[in-house]
Amino acid sequence: MLLIILKLLLCWNFSYAQFANYNSVLLGDRAAGMGGAGTALPLDVSSAAFYNPALLSQSEGAAFSAAVGIYKKYDTNYGSETDYTQTPLKVSSGFFRSLPASTGNVVRKEGWTFGLSILVPEYETFKGDLQSSSQNTSTLTYTDESLWVGPTLSRALNEKSAWGITLYYAARSFTRSIQDRTYPDAAQAILFNSEETLTENALVPVFGYMLTPNSEWTLGASVRIRGIPISSSATYFEALTKTNPYSSAQVNRNDLSSAIFIPAKLSLGVSHSLNGWVWAATMDAYEGYSYEIIDYDDRGSFVVRNAVANLSLGLEKTFTDWFKVRLGVFSNLSPYPKPDENLKRLQGERVDQAGVSANFVFIADNKIAYTFGGYYTGGRGHAIERVNQDYHVITKSQQVFTMLAGTQFYF
Repeated sequence: MLLIILKLLLCWNFSYAQFANYNSVLLGDRAAGMGGAGTALPLDVSSAAFYNPALLSQSEGAAFSAAVGIYKKYDTNYGSETDYTQTPLKVSSGFFRSLPASTGNVVRKEGWTFGLSILVPEYETFKGDLQSSSQNTSTLTYTDESLWVGPTLSRALNEKSAWGITLYYAARSFTRSIQDRTYPDAAQAILFNSEETLTENALVPVFGYMLTPNSEWTLGASVRIRGIPISSSATYFEALTKTNPYSSAQVNRNDLSSAIFIPAKLSLGVSHSLNGWVWAATMDAYEGYSYEIIDYDDRGSFVVRNAVANLSLGLEKTFTDWFKVRLGVFSNLSPYPKPDENLKRLQGERVDQAGVSANFVFIADNKIAYTFGGYYTGGRGHAIERVNQDYHVITKSQQVFTMLAGTQFYF
């Protein structure tokens, strides 16, 4: 069985998802409060299908459902450094985008656990200037988002172990536009603008296993196979206009395809529960690959993804039968190398980040749980962008503030 899984990991054609950092969205309510350490953390209905579907076999009751919504605010700066001493002040300013991060509905029947999982595991947006001066203004706008929906199935092998599988249908939409306006002198202007769009669909299988050697310890492992492509489409538009002497050129292609992939992932986790305290740890390892997003005359991004691992640590304290507090820390490392300016084209952005999380839970009648909290991730690094009619490596800093509200029902 292990050899079959490894073969699948290595042989599927790549399909989908250019995303800078893998831990920018933490899923679930219990796992999100504990830094995303969800691989060996039972009782998180909204995210277990993603982190480790075998965990759903340990859920109590005949039926249960959960929904978690998040509200994200991005503070992203290109070409300038962020003053991190001002971070607390930025939480209360700006707009928060609401996202239905994770939803889970589960029914148990004759030893089997069936469920449906709906997730938004990836989302990022930016609109602003890369550079602004009297001679040049370069502006970047992009939105990258995905939705995963799929059934999940799990079953206990015996009193101490269980297995599970989830099959997600993943849909991604990406839009990116650049405006680069240069005015060398009063009589001359160079105007460049481009826009690319991608639409991707893929299947993403997740296999999980858990072991509880005793009442205190839980061990978990999950394997996500590289995305299996279903369909893809891409468009690319580009226009370059010069005023002195006048010239104009355009490219407009609506018949392109993309080659973007969801990387395979191996997750190993452990949790320990004793006297109202629970601690958990998860290590996520992702494969590396290199590819062209749009293979059209070097106009699309060239992406090199290195293999990378992230670590999540979490702690939960139960104070009473109706109140819990959770804390977590996690790494959010970028899989991309530092951009190479000599390539003269778009590449992945190298911005290593770290994060913290916290939430608290109120439980009513042992049937309804309300969760409130959030998490933060931030860091700085480098990106390559079109500035002043050429590609330059510039600094990029990013802080992501996320508020979380969730509800679980047990029947």
